[in-house]
Amino acid sequence: MLIGLRGAIILLLLLAFWGPSIPVQPVRTVVLLDQSPSAREAVWKVAPQLVLPGAQYIAFASGAVQVASPTARRLDLGEGTQLREALRKAQELNPDRIVLVSDGLFQDRAEPIGIPIFSLYRPPSPNLSLSLVAPALPSKGETIEVRAVLESTASLKARLTLSGPSGRLERELQLEPGRSSVGYRFRLDEPGVVTARLESTLGVEQARLELSPAGITRVWVLGDTSLARYLEAQGFAVEERAEITLPIRAEVVALGVGARDLSAAELDALQTFLNQGGSLLWTATPRGLFFGGWERTSLEASLPVEPVEEPGGVGLVLVLDVSGSMIEADKLGLAVVGSLELIRSARPQDYIGVVVFSDRPRWLFRPRPMTEQGRKEAENLLLSTTAGGGTMIRRAYLEALDALENVPTDSKQVIALTDGLAADVTPGLLDAARDASPKIKTSTVALGADADRQFLRELAQAGGGTFWDVPSPQDLPRFFLEEAQRAFRREALEGRFPVSVRPHPITRTTNPPALSVILPAKSKPWAQTLVASGEFAVLAVGESGRGRVAALATDLSRSWQGWQGTPALMAELVRWLSQTPARPRAQAVREADFVRVLLEGQFERPSIRLGGLEQALAPTGPLRYEARLPSEAAGQAVIFENEQPRLRLPLPTLPEWRMEDGRANLKRLSEASGGRLLDDASELKNLVARKAQPLQWPLIALAIGLFLLERYLERRRVAAVFGSNLP
Repeated sequence: MLIGLRGAIILLLLLAFWGPSIPVQPVRTVVLLDQSPSAREAVWKVAPQLVLPGAQYIAFASGAVQVASPTARRLDLGEGTQLREALRKAQELNPDRIVLVSDGLFQDRAEPIGIPIFSLYRPPSPNLSLSLVAPALPSKGETIEVRAVLESTASLKARLTLSGPSGRLERELQLEPGRSSVGYRFRLDEPGVVTARLESTLGVEQARLELSPAGITRVWVLGDTSLARYLEAQGFAVEERAEITLPIRAEVVALGVGARDLSAAELDALQTFLNQGGSLLWTATPRGLFFGGWERTSLEASLPVEPVEEPGGVGLVLVLDVSGSMIEADKLGLAVVGSLELIRSARPQDYIGVVVFSDRPRWLFRPRPMTEQGRKEAENLLLSTTAGGGTMIRRAYLEALDALENVPTDSKQVIALTDGLAADVTPGLLDAARDASPKIKTSTVALGADADRQFLRELAQAGGGTFWDVPSPQDLPRFFLEEAQRAFRREALEGRFPVSVRPHPITRTTNPPALSVILPAKSKPWAQTLVASGEFAVLAVGESGRGRVAALATDLSRSWQGWQGTPALMAELVRWLSQTPARPRAQAVREADFVRVLLEGQFERPSIRLGGLEQALAPTGPLRYEARLPSEAAGQAVIFENEQPRLRLPLPTLPEWRMEDGRANLKRLSEASGGRLLDDASELKNLVARKAQPLQWPLIALAIGLFLLERYLERRRVAAVFGSNLP
């Protein structure tokens, strides 16, 4: 018996070494159904043959989604073919194999994911595509040729119409499968547009291409129509805009608007634009420069001028309701945020105080000059404010009037804000407001629906001020910001202001006449004054980040209107601003066999990186570089300088239909994954339906068990023979 056990152990170990298995578990299959425009018709046609026992199905195009059956039709997945997303979705289902039904024309580069892929090729539907290709970074005055590139998958007739700067061109074409092109030549002296229309039995295709010569400076102008007209007369590509959008397709952005006219995202975009080599020009329109609060933004450090503080100031006391009702809807918190705007907008010669009231008045701080130290202390005291109690405004208002009596300013004002009905209103309160006016004006703010509007309106009328109705607490910060602009408004000086010019390439041939209006400003230490009027800077320039900045402290709609040299001076200013060698221009053009990347600007050892591929950009001329990427390159590339990222460049996507061997793409992917290319849908039935269960470890475990049994029986046999003599 022991010999038999030993033989069985040896046999089991030999079998384990051989590695037998038995097919007991069903194979988990995921079928990927290409629903992109080029493949969907063919996939839908073969769909009834794709029903596999226990299979799961994913439809994909630009996106991917799991569907109930192979006959599902999804037209909401986009117009591209992104296989990588489909494979990721399939991997989440933990399959043993993937069946891919597609035309093999993918717009991304998918890598094997460790799961065998069995591909079924479906030919793409007939298609005729149209695209316009222009030379990269053309120069002003250059005669260029824009080519209309046509790719056809079938023999057909078509009519091509091209329109642009050189007129209209029509061609009747007999197209064969493959790629062909038609040229359209013209001289590029200014920004232009070329359009193409292709008509055939397969439908109508259209394309549009905007071109701008590299030699023409593009300028975005916000809020300064006079500047825009001057620059247009000098041949600049001017675009008047109401907002900042990305990307900023300009070399110079002129800002005649206020900072509060732009969102935080727009201000961030301008800062990034400047850091990347763009240029900014501020002008003193009624909403621009200091009128627009630019000195209180993140761009303040880049502003080449700062205001000259005028003698005299404003005395202002805020009478603020902190009763229990101000807790609702965060009224008090928003009122504090707004009050901080008042403090931050004030000048050192302005006096501000805040008295709060509920059941009784309490001074947060009495009127004090808004020096840097005074401003910090006031901000800290405001942020410590809490709410609670009733609404007793009388004593707080009278104390505010009394405190302003001794403030050494000519202009004095009380602003009273409440959200409820005051419990201590008396006719004497209105009399006090009348007696203080016009030396001290009283303005009132009714916050929310429960405020006593009649009393507040009468108090403002008696005090010679303004009644403000603010229905929503969320409007408080903007209200206070606008009130700060009114209360502490910096005034432009009107009259006749002779100017002097300092040598600079911008002003070398100019001799401007006197100004009609000037905003008192002085240059910062790092900036250079080019035009001045006495102690005031009229035009100052400098460099910030990688770009250039300038500020014009006059309104062009009121100054220099009759001077013929204004357009030329503005042109020289914008040319100087635009000549920042750090301002890069990059373009990616898809050619037949590669993607051409062109870079223009001042770079040291530039390179381009896409995924794991990095390639140097070779110099091709002064401040020009070029690289060639593989034809399958797609996505977003990053351009580096000395191993530091400089800018991102989106590469043109591969077209949905193109002259490419999709069958070969599928075969290559399948074989790399451990699968194969299927010749026909019928081969799906021949795929293994159950996966083998390896028996190696069960056989080894059984051999170990028999070995232990053999050892036990051997010990008993020896014990029986030798009895008690066994140690």
